[in-house]
Amino acid sequence: MVADVAPQVALHPVVTAADRAVIERLYPLYLHDLSAFTDYYDLDAAGRWVPDHLPTWLGSDRCSPFLLAADGRVAGLALVAHAGFPFVPPGPDHTMGEFFVVARHRHRGVGRRAAALAFDVFPGRWRVEQLRRNTGATAFWRRVIADHTSGRYDEAAPYGHPVQTFTVPGRPS
Repeated sequence: MVADVAPQVALHPVVTAADRAVIERLYPLYLHDLSAFTDYYDLDAAGRWVPDHLPTWLGSDRCSPFLLAADGRVAGLALVAHAGFPFVPPGPDHTMGEFFVVARHRHRGVGRRAAALAFDVFPGRWRVEQLRRNTGATAFWRRVIADHTSGRYDEAAPYGHPVQTFTVPGRPS
């Protein structure tokens, strides 16, 4: 019997046109998954997901897009919004705006490790929100955030969706 070895996880900033093209191919898969939990996303007559907010995410200097990798292979995406980004309410320094792990890499620690890496890149006050009906995502984020903060986070549901807020301390000099 071979033991399942935890994959090596990395977070890569999207800096090249090739990186951007990968994000553009992953994003419809993410919207497909979200469509199970909301009526907000649907296909248009041409089979494209609408609305498509990716151009706003990738076109903003208030967004840090990342590719997730597991054992050197593409495993997902993370779009981190910073204060002033149009899709998030004022208050936090950083918001996990969009986070997606492809099905093959779920339940292997990839998302947990990638989220922790993203948090550590950006010290400060964080916000993470989930769709109300996506109970799996809520359970995931509660575990990840609790582990990362030793349980020091707040949760509210200001719009009917769970929202966790917490602080990631800066690195010592």
